Amino acid sequence: MKWACFLHIYQPPNQSKDILEKVVNESYRPIFRGLKKIPRAKIILNISAVLTEQLYENGYKDVVDDIIYLVKQGQIEFTGSAKYHAFIPLIPKSEAMRQVKLNTKANKKYFGDFYNPKGFFSPEMSYSPKVAEIAQELGFKWVIVDEIAYNGKLDQLKFNKLYKIKGFDVLAFFREKRTSNLIMGAVVRSSEKIAKAVGRENGKKYLLTAMDGETFGHHRVGLDKVLLDLLADPNVETVTLSELSSCYNEIEELTPKDSTWASSEKDIFEGNSFNLWFDKNNEIHRKEWELTDIAIRAVNDSKYKSGEGLFPSESVSSSASPWLHARNLLDQALHSCHYWWASANPWWSIEMIEEGIFNLWQCVISVPDADTKDKERAGKLYFEILLLAHSWQRTGFVKEKSGSSYRWKKIPFVKRATTGEYKALLELLEVEEKKAAKRGEYEQAIRWRDARQKLKNHTDVYDAVHVIDQLRGFIDFSKYEELVSKYQKEYKFINSGQPER
Repeated sequence: MKWACFLHIYQPPNQSKDILEKVVNESYRPIFRGLKKIPRAKIILNISAVLTEQLYENGYKDVVDDIIYLVKQGQIEFTGSAKYHAFIPLIPKSEAMRQVKLNTKANKKYFGDFYNPKGFFSPEMSYSPKVAEIAQELGFKWVIVDEIAYNGKLDQLKFNKLYKIKGFDVLAFFREKRTSNLIMGAVVRSSEKIAKAVGRENGKKYLLTAMDGETFGHHRVGLDKVLLDLLADPNVETVTLSELSSCYNEIEELTPKDSTWASSEKDIFEGNSFNLWFDKNNEIHRKEWELTDIAIRAVNDSKYKSGEGLFPSESVSSSASPWLHARNLLDQALHSCHYWWASANPWWSIEMIEEGIFNLWQCVISVPDADTKDKERAGKLYFEILLLAHSWQRTGFVKEKSGSSYRWKKIPFVKRATTGEYKALLELLEVEEKKAAKRGEYEQAIRWRDARQKLKNHTDVYDAVHVIDQLRGFIDFSKYEELVSKYQKEYKFINSGQPER
């Protein structure tokens, strides 16, 4: 089986120097230096140009040089993206196109002709038809989307052919969610165990995992070594997506669903695919996007608008320079992070919200000829959002809202399992406990023993990672499904057909 490993690395434009230093030393340097020691390993990389600039300007040119070396060796394939990590489906097409052009121009400045991406990554793996339009118009041959975009459900894809977006000359490569989360979630930390899990993807000719690069070494200490061990495994054939696009003749046309890599089946079903960035029921989100619309209108309707204003160094008249300042403020303020931190689902940060809306407000008042009513409304929205955010936090609304997203986890498995699932899980854990003990893996045996006890005592609700998710990294889940089927048949055989009293 061929494995395409996609990594996305990004830091917001306002990232503090101490955090950048930490991420560089914990993640970026170990990954790229490690790849240089594994000549056969290949990855697909998206590096947002705002990060490239920060690396170059803060003394981390060696990271940029390592990436260039790996591109020369054929070990890295770049993707295009939006420079400041803007959420493309929710902003005007003109702003999205600008973000992509900014990204290409800046990355070419630092990587030179080695930056020549054939494919496109929309930040947050967000997809709407607008993404396909932009990809085609700018000459990209493929885009990366989450598997849930296929038809709104998981585990529906066949990874033995290619997929083309209907109406566009653009391929869609689908991220396999289960394996990506298995690796990224550090549910297992052994490359051997992960390789075994990857190898169990029966019937799949290729596999695309897509993950944030900072997960490896920064968010998850030691996981950078696991990733490098897996990429070095002689039994794993790593490929780029452009290589993969020439490996298969069968092509299926489809219309992907609006989605992101965070979308659930429920989100798709309810038509709320982008709820972490714009939830129609979230009042802060509604006000944030009203402020965003005012800022975009003020910048683009100005008579001082000069060219594309792609860089502050562009030659402009003195009268247009305030507009250029506003233009650059808007570019940066469109990054997706402050909308995400306002979701309270469960992510929440008043500091990040304030920074985003402050830049949007400053953008409006920096445009020399912006409408007075727009300036007043922008200022009012800034303070309304701040007051509302503090109110949400002070009254406990944030805690309640974020908790509701995971309330199902507070229900013991025995009470939310369908017929047969609970007994099947107990039996499976007992079998795995004995197997682990026989192999001398006593810590593992204790884990499965304790998990059984927690299920019986209804205290499994306190596990950070539920035993079901832990098991996925170690066993063939078809065994569990067989046991569930067995107990369902037993239940049907003895069930009287009358409701319990």
